[in-house]
Amino acid sequence: MLRRLLAVLLCRSGRPLSLDELAEALWEDSPPDGARSTLQVYVHRLRKVLGDSGRVVHNGAGYRIVVEAADVDAMRFEAAIARARAARGRGELERAGGLLGEATALWRGRPYADIAGTGIIAGEIRRLEELRLLADQERLEIALDRGRHAQVVPELTDLADGHPYRERLLALLMLALYRSGRQADALEVFRRTRLRLSQELGVEPTRLLQRLHEAILRGDGRLLLIEADRLDGLCAASSV
Repeated sequence: MLRRLLAVLLCRSGRPLSLDELAEALWEDSPPDGARSTLQVYVHRLRKVLGDSGRVVHNGAGYRIVVEAADVDAMRFEAAIARARAARGRGELERAGGLLGEATALWRGRPYADIAGTGIIAGEIRRLEELRLLADQERLEIALDRGRHAQVVPELTDLADGHPYRERLLALLMLALYRSGRQADALEVFRRTRLRLSQELGVEPTRLLQRLHEAILRGDGRLLLIEADRLDGLCAASSV
């Protein structure tokens, strides 16, 4: 239970949780009698385990944990992503790609894998996994912008297979294949995607994928030059 308490406090990134919120997070819909007193005992024990009573503090709003970003992989992960995005905004693609690689290298399996993922913890797991996927996507966009088209195809293929409804990943895969001289394979990705969406969801691919498909069919030279994160603009222009 101490590990779960620590995880819940970390999920809130230093923001306070009231006793009632902590009780709900620890025991969900069935807190024991005297849950508040039990929780205070757990907090006391957690402070002893951490070896620093100042790590878990209490004020009128509730309990919160005091940590440095360097102490928590999730916080280091988000800080690295923020630095990478800033570097990318300055046009420092090599540095941005390196920082995103450092960020994703911090992952060692699923977050909080040894703790039941419900409530606050489940929400944090989903948030971190979404950030990880976006970080991978941005890292691969940068690799495409640096001309590493063929090198990113295997990883993009794996990501697209694992997330078959993430059409941005599919668009990047199509672009990488096309730039690698594999026009037919790029078109096949679209064909399979369209068939899957039709059979499983009864919908058509997004405008992005449709316009990208048309651009690949006609061999639009802009596909060799455009930055990967600006595909939407190219496809919008193609529809005019």
